[in-house]
Amino acid sequence: MRKKAALNKEVDLSAMVKSGNQEQAYEALQLYRSRALRYKSKGDISNAIQLTASGSICFLENEYETAGSELAALFLELVADTKEMSEDLRDKSCEIDDRFKTNSIARVEYLRSTVKLTVTCGTKELGDPMIHTRLAECLWYKYDKHCYYHFAAGEVPLLFCRLIFERFVESSQSDSRDRALIIGITNFLALENLRDAYELFYQYQRNNKSKNYSNQTKLVQFCDYLLQTCRRDAAPLFKQLVNAYASLLDFDESVPTLLMGPIAIKFFNIKPKVNPMMSMIQTMLA
Repeated sequence: MRKKAALNKEVDLSAMVKSGNQEQAYEALQLYRSRALRYKSKGDISNAIQLTASGSICFLENEYETAGSELAALFLELVADTKEMSEDLRDKSCEIDDRFKTNSIARVEYLRSTVKLTVTCGTKELGDPMIHTRLAECLWYKYDKHCYYHFAAGEVPLLFCRLIFERFVESSQSDSRDRALIIGITNFLALENLRDAYELFYQYQRNNKSKNYSNQTKLVQFCDYLLQTCRRDAAPLFKQLVNAYASLLDFDESVPTLLMGPIAIKFFNIKPKVNPMMSMIQTMLA
């Protein structure tokens, strides 16, 4: 009987949201919040999570993005209290995400928060690949350079390659395609994911060949040499390679940073250079 009563209350709230009356919708938001927090105070975290999720979905479906975002944030807070991001809860978070406008700022913030939650409450060190992938696509269409990391953390080289060729379709855009390839590969390598870095490069070459684009550009050759070098214990060769192509790699500061930072350390045990003055200051402050 309690479950049935709770369901009726929820239906009443959704009707208030769907009424089209903004005052009723605002009242429904406060009731969703207060009821969810009441569930939590009674130790019924499961119903609190379910209520905030369904409320967020209802608001977003009826174009109340601010209210929907508020309940989505509360949903994530409640999930965090359980200290476990189960597959069911992950799927529920994706249901909420599906209701946001495709490239809205609110959606980006929600996905970023969800990624952080899957890091602290999930089973993977970097967070859930599916959520990373959703955020990567969203940022890609917003031309946000942080998308590259999330494609790598999402472990989706095929998707990333497809998007490169969808964006840069003209033969004259080879430089833009090649640069996106290098940023992608260096991000995969920075996460020690040589397998997906290779897969991205392989699929990229296949796409070039099918479209009669050249695979002999200097940037593509650099990627080829880099991947080959990462398979060997060849620190001197790696340094020579990066130095030889340095002038071509400065188009984006993230590329040399990743190469001489995490990639150099993880694949070749090359320690980053320390500024003597900074080292002295750190010693004085220690």
